[in-house]
Amino acid sequence: MAWSDDKAGKFFWELLSRTLIYSANRITEISDDIINVDNALKWGFGWESGPFETWDAIGVEKSLTRMKEEGKKVPAWVEEMVASGRKSFYEIGDKAKTFYSITDKTPAEIPLKNKVINLAIEKSKGNLVKKDWSASLVDLGDGVLNVEFHSILQPVMNPIDTSVVETINDGLDLIEAGKYKALILNHDGANFCAGANLKLILQFCEEANWVKLEAIIKLLQEMTQRMRFINAPVIAAPFGLALGGGYELMGPADKRVASAELYCGLVEVGVGLIPGAAGNLRVILHLTDDSPKKLSPFQISQKALEIIGFAKVAMSAAHAKKLHYLRPDDEIVLNREHLLYRAKKAALKMIDGYEAPVNRDDIKLAGKGGRTAMKVSLKG
Repeated sequence: MAWSDDKAGKFFWELLSRTLIYSANRITEISDDIINVDNALKWGFGWESGPFETWDAIGVEKSLTRMKEEGKKVPAWVEEMVASGRKSFYEIGDKAKTFYSITDKTPAEIPLKNKVINLAIEKSKGNLVKKDWSASLVDLGDGVLNVEFHSILQPVMNPIDTSVVETINDGLDLIEAGKYKALILNHDGANFCAGANLKLILQFCEEANWVKLEAIIKLLQEMTQRMRFINAPVIAAPFGLALGGGYELMGPADKRVASAELYCGLVEVGVGLIPGAAGNLRVILHLTDDSPKKLSPFQISQKALEIIGFAKVAMSAAHAKKLHYLRPDDEIVLNREHLLYRAKKAALKMIDGYEAPVNRDDIKLAGKGGRTAMKVSLKG
């Protein structure tokens, strides 16, 4: 939007450029470095990115040229930084993340905090195992492999596409080959996964291409069941939105290490669909195993119908436990920066003596009577 020529773009640019220049002028008045200014805006005012992170995102050199052409007075230290050959305030490379130090006029390393694993830094160390369009495999060390989502179509929402499914299957292949001992699903994006690619599903429906539609559903079902029964721990570390297929990716994991700010649920009914990648099964199993008191098959089916049929969404990780999307022993982490560290810790704890789940023969459903009751309740 910063480079758009319409009215909204011009307004946004004027507002943004003034904000960036103002922020740069406050160094060293309110802070000796850019890091604390960025953190203050993120922690205190809920910004997703601080002003200097935003400046990097729109391109420092390009925006600086435009500001000068428009007669805006840019702080000298920003021009000095660009003149020195540094084209951004932050950089990741050579196994570390650095920022431009105004006082020293040189790059300075940002030390990693305790309990923080930064995937970008891990990849700069040469730990990238595989990169595909919408997902990558990253070696976290100690025999733990991480699946990172970065959708080529919707990087904010990270919908499921064939690239995501193939990458997860590739990670499971490496585990089965004995090259890794555990798998984690986590990344640094805005949302864990907002579900399947509905445009693709709609296209198949409009074309009446039921063969391809069934093939995709079968692919997802086989992948989630493979995650469930592989002979190694699988940990999901969800955050933000984990809706529909996003929940079905975290559901089959042995354990979920969830951000406190988690919005998850099976919402397919809202667009006229039924969860198709074993989400229904997860809810039924959680109700069977985790309810405070033993429920009859009809009660389990009734509660599952209430959760799935009304597309209930948990508004936090704690709420997700009450709705049986999360299990009682799933962990909740307040600081999202600690999420991957805690997930890896949970994976390492489970490796020794791990036994894969077995197919169960003790699941009882409501049967024809329950089905009839559900039909009556749905029709009113």
